[in-house]
Amino acid sequence: MQNGLTEWLQKENPRLPYTDDQLAALLGIRRERVIELRRQAGVPDSRERLKPVLRQDCIAILRENPVLSDRALTIRLNELGYSVSRYLVGIIRQELPPPVSTKKEEKPTAPQSQPDVEEDFSGIIGWDGGLKTQINQAKAAVAYPPNGLHTLITGPSGTGKTYLAENMYQYAVHHSYLPPNAPFVIFNCADYADNPQLLISQLFGYVKGAFSGANETRDGLVEKADGGILFLDEVHRLPSEGQEQLFFLLDKGSYRRLGDSGLPRQVGVRLIAATTSTPESSLLLTFRRRIPMVISMPSLESRSIQERYAILRSFFSQEAAKLKRTLIVDPQAINILLQYSCPGNVGQMHSDIQVCCANAFLESISANQEEIRIGPELVEYLLCTDSQLRSYYKSGRTQFWQDLILSGDELGKECIQMPEESIYQIIQDTLSELQESGMNDAESFRAVRVKLDQQIRHFYPNQPDDGIQPPDDESRLNSLVEPLLWEAVQQAVEPLKAEFPQMDENLQSVLAIHLDSVVRSLAAGTYSRRADTANLQQSYPREYAAACSLLTSVSEHIGLKLPTEEAVVLAMYLHAFSSRPLANRIRVIVLTHGEVGPAMANVANKMLRDDNAIGIAMALDESSDRALECAVRMVREIDEEKGCLLLVDMGSLASLAPEIEFRTGIQVRCVARVDTLMVLDAVRRAGLSEEYSLDELADALEAGRLNAGFSRNDRRTGKPPAILTVCATGEGNARRVRSFMEATIPECNGIHIVELGLLNRDVMLERVDQIKKEYDVVVVVGTMNPELPGVPFLSMNYVFSSHGTMALTNLLTDCCQSRLDLATLLQPELILCDVEFGDKNEAIDQMTELLLQAGCVTPEFQLSVYKRENMGATCLPEGIAIPHGDTAFVTKPAICVAKTRHPLEWVEDFVTNWVFLFALNESCAESVQIFFQIIKDEKRLYILENATTPEEILKILTQ
Repeated sequence: MQNGLTEWLQKENPRLPYTDDQLAALLGIRRERVIELRRQAGVPDSRERLKPVLRQDCIAILRENPVLSDRALTIRLNELGYSVSRYLVGIIRQELPPPVSTKKEEKPTAPQSQPDVEEDFSGIIGWDGGLKTQINQAKAAVAYPPNGLHTLITGPSGTGKTYLAENMYQYAVHHSYLPPNAPFVIFNCADYADNPQLLISQLFGYVKGAFSGANETRDGLVEKADGGILFLDEVHRLPSEGQEQLFFLLDKGSYRRLGDSGLPRQVGVRLIAATTSTPESSLLLTFRRRIPMVISMPSLESRSIQERYAILRSFFSQEAAKLKRTLIVDPQAINILLQYSCPGNVGQMHSDIQVCCANAFLESISANQEEIRIGPELVEYLLCTDSQLRSYYKSGRTQFWQDLILSGDELGKECIQMPEESIYQIIQDTLSELQESGMNDAESFRAVRVKLDQQIRHFYPNQPDDGIQPPDDESRLNSLVEPLLWEAVQQAVEPLKAEFPQMDENLQSVLAIHLDSVVRSLAAGTYSRRADTANLQQSYPREYAAACSLLTSVSEHIGLKLPTEEAVVLAMYLHAFSSRPLANRIRVIVLTHGEVGPAMANVANKMLRDDNAIGIAMALDESSDRALECAVRMVREIDEEKGCLLLVDMGSLASLAPEIEFRTGIQVRCVARVDTLMVLDAVRRAGLSEEYSLDELADALEAGRLNAGFSRNDRRTGKPPAILTVCATGEGNARRVRSFMEATIPECNGIHIVELGLLNRDVMLERVDQIKKEYDVVVVVGTMNPELPGVPFLSMNYVFSSHGTMALTNLLTDCCQSRLDLATLLQPELILCDVEFGDKNEAIDQMTELLLQAGCVTPEFQLSVYKRENMGATCLPEGIAIPHGDTAFVTKPAICVAKTRHPLEWVEDFVTNWVFLFALNESCAESVQIFFQIIKDEKRLYILENATTPEEILKILTQ
């Protein structure tokens, strides 16, 4: 076999090297065997074999034209016989030495003249129509002598307030009301609304020593806007103190930096402010009086149909220019866009059009079409969202009757910003990359569509939450197989529902995907006959008879006779997906500090398509009595006469179970140190009411946690992780699940994935035992649950959904995440001893800065701490303050400690000498438990009070 591999590698085209999948097909062996043989021979993969010759051709091309773009370079290379993506070419180009041009340097051309000043504001649709009044107001505000008028722009979100302000600046420069190099400074007051002091320091600057952490004097935005325009968006979020300082600036033309006691600083600044709020209710009267010009921007709904059409046509033209391809918009799609409710106004319409263009672009690639067509099906969801689709078609209202054809040439180059990396380029590059890796077209397009769902909000953040209706699970699974086959299975399954009344709703999808793989293997000539099917026929006689009928029906519908032995596999699926009648369950309650508990319960319910798990969140400073009352109330509400299992994050909460049982008369068991995997296992076992009592379930979870099986990382074997993908045969669905996960879930990179068949359970279990000798099996994904002890199972249907992809990602992250003890979280450089803080804000600022310098948090963490403080006091009865921020901004868990020289007022009627700033994540539950044990120890607290150095404090806390 090794010789055969060597022969094929010698024959390959160096510009089109064989992928592992292609070699597997040529040699008639599995892809895993090819990888093994290749590694034994020391042969790199196809991409590495490609790089040397690709690098040489890149150098030759760039020597002739060093300024060639990555896209143009990719086209030139593919003309030479390559089939590479711009993504790969970009990587190769970064590794090359700087090219030496062989052409003579050209003299720079003269700069282009400025656009005609008479065309100012003409880029705003409606400038000479519905917005003519607003444009005239804007011109008057700019031109009013001697220095223009300060302006307030009001209107709902998405009406173009920022765009109008930018056009006012351009108008002022073009007409010499401002010098050509005049600054235009934009600031959104909402970004710092939760920290007034930080907001004001951003606007007006500060002097060295103004507050803790102010190590140097820094100019504010007012200073940077001197001689130009300062645009303040969401100005209603500016606190009254800031509005008063702005009033002084507008009135006197002067201001003071924060902490500056000297003479005021003089500046010449024109102010343009914008708000979505009613000025009378959110802005001080004195501040409003200094802004004489108020411009009100209308909503999209109040614009004329002609202007609305001009707006959407402009947006489609921009997308056509980005794509550099002809865009054809169906008249029915235009009619929908002209009439649908758009609460986000022009901004939302822009995002909606970008989303449908991205989907149309992907479909054009799939159909191998040069033109990109946008039909009504791509925008109908906009009407569905607002319950308008039925009334729209019933009314028959149409404003447009012909295709809108755009090439992008309709726009001047100055009217559109061409991003370096658009969503269209990422779609194309991802497709090329996946197909280079050996995935077939159907698999790669499916993977790209999942990635598109994940990325679309990243590229178009202004898209409202209710903008896109994600496809349901049925439509997503329907897209995995040929429509004819899906219809055939649907019709064949329908008559069987009467014979199998407890049939699982997922059966149709599983059967369709399995039969799709059979059809593909028959077409490719790679189908292999099943062995040993007689025993399985005898095991499931009723299911086998129904499966034979189903197979015949599907064969007739698609016009292809399917192998009769496939009836055995269908019978297995039919048996596995014929569910038992519902029975009372053991209920599962997850009680944790913070929002971790509800999050884990939600993940488990979604993964297992259940509603058993209930999450309860406790505040870090909440008393155990309140937690007890909440748990008692919940047990009474949800008990189904089988008892309740209480899963908690700290051992101290385990003592609640006897008291809950005493007060409710309902059996309660508690298991401590919960994590996501434990909740998954608990919900799965709790559904097997005839197999587990409450005590047996709790004992099984305790044993599983101590068994190094899966529940906790500090108990794991230390072996590399592995995922098992399973189906009846170990070939069709199992292989497709693997390809799907590798293409769409980055967390699968580096994790060993093994495909298993379930036809022979003894062989399967023997294979699993062999795998466990080398790997930790963290999860099983497939069509049927193999019931492996201590290993959670996720159904293939769920993983193919967007929720399932996210859930599997969370599960893999949780499995690979190490648990941190208190000593790991404490560092001498994060401990302050006998420090002086002027107030609570100074303490938070200085301690956050230490965490930021240590690489423990991102800059956004500081704002999240202030937001948490605004929600309520973060104080403990022991005289300790425990501020904490959002875990999303924690990069490396840590605790910053400050012992103050004098008592610090934290909130009204509460002072403290100790501040512990928590920057923690889900891996820190055990450390939090230890921390609370320490502060409950009066002797330990006394020793802490007498500590005089950071080293002493660290030693006392970590003993």
